[in-house]
Amino acid sequence: MGQEILIGLISLGIAAGLVFVAWPRGGASPRFLQFEAALVLYPPLVMVFFVMGVAELITVYSSIGH
Repeated sequence: MGQEILIGLISLGIAAGLVFVAWPRGGASPRFLQFEAALVLYPPLVMVFFVMGVAELITVYSSIGH
């Protein structure tokens, strides 16, 4: 059970880090997001880590109750 919590928290941390890195500063997007391919691929990458982290934490929470 400890491994699932760790994976969930790390995944949420990675998702938060990806959002922080992509946050516009001074009204301009970061250089790596100025290409069209990055605009298509970056949001799903963030969502994968976010959903994976939330799913792991829900799994841990549901297994504690039973």
